[in-house]
Amino acid sequence: MTKKIFRSGTVALLGRPNVGKSTLMNNIIGVKVAIVTPKPQTTRHRILGIHTDDDMQMVFVDTPGIHKGSKQLNRNMVRVAYAAAEEADVLAIMQDVTTPLGSETKSLIEQFAKGNLEQPRIHVLNKVDKANKDKLLPRLLEMQKLDPEAKAYIPISARKGQQVEALLKELAKHLPEREPLYDADWFTDQSQRQLAAEYVREQVFMSMHDEIPFQTAVDIEQFTDLGHGKVEIEAVILVGNERHKPMLIGKGGEGMKNIGIRTREGLEELLDCKVNLKLWVKVDTGWFDKPAKLNELGLDG
Repeated sequence: MTKKIFRSGTVALLGRPNVGKSTLMNNIIGVKVAIVTPKPQTTRHRILGIHTDDDMQMVFVDTPGIHKGSKQLNRNMVRVAYAAAEEADVLAIMQDVTTPLGSETKSLIEQFAKGNLEQPRIHVLNKVDKANKDKLLPRLLEMQKLDPEAKAYIPISARKGQQVEALLKELAKHLPEREPLYDADWFTDQSQRQLAAEYVREQVFMSMHDEIPFQTAVDIEQFTDLGHGKVEIEAVILVGNERHKPMLIGKGGEGMKNIGIRTREGLEELLDCKVNLKLWVKVDTGWFDKPAKLNELGLDG
């Protein structure tokens, strides 16, 4: 009897900020393991999403968007993305087809095409549900010129799930033949504590003006399983500037109340239990440029 071939390996999701990497991974995994907001640099560290079926295990590595920035946090985030590319079995390089193929995206594509990484590359053209269909074919042709040795160029809609199955089939072709890397019932390597911090930060990002999200971080000070289907979480929201604290708290504490309600609802669905969530705001001026603080928060790259 012929032994059934099983494939498993890692797929690095790469690209500039806000191209849909986290949305794609969440769609495939079926659980929100990576937070999603319209704000740049939402993803700050490497996040695993694990998809397992009868024939394969695909471990997606969601990475921070590759961008330029002067702060230590920016540099750490970009370093995380390139490290994930070096360690992955397959590179999935994503772009947003609703925006022009600008110089920074071209440079990123050419960097991987002409670099010293030998992993197979798949180009993922996302947001086709919102794109001008007449411009899609020219975009595909341009991609083939920029990276003629890529294995495939696949248009998808991560949000709606269009062509995602086709992408999975293509990615699976390039995974090594080997045993699963994780147990079949795992969907991420993040702890509940890490997921809680990310869910709080997501709601902070969604609530604040453009300048504030980058200067906020979340530190879970306590995560206690109370038993009987209840957990208690105490979280500190760090802000990098004194004037941001009242803006985050809001008039009469309304801002923090709304962040807490939305976070708790998301966590209760994820953890399938009742959540008692306590939030505080603390000012730590310039935390995003302090190596020691970034190390403490797990953002040292």
